[in-house]
Amino acid sequence: MSPLEIIVVYVAEGCPHCRALIEDFTRRQVRFVVRNITDDEGAREQLKQLTWERRVPVVADHERLSFGFRGESSKLEDLGITS
Repeated sequence: MSPLEIIVVYVAEGCPHCRALIEDFTRRQVRFVVRNITDDEGAREQLKQLTWERRVPVVADHERLSFGFRGESSKLEDLGITS
């Protein structure tokens, strides 16, 4: 896998679906980078540029975005994240 094909996972603190996704990827030895939007304004802005969706987790690879984990996701407003 080239550096351009690394998976980016956007997560937020307090999101059980984000935690489950990270645990699943780790168990399956998937190479990924975590961007936590809770305290990282840059990651939050980057996510806003990628999608109008306001929920996490979001998985971005070199050609698509996937939302949620096993059909579940958390709304940013429910996690106390605005903007």
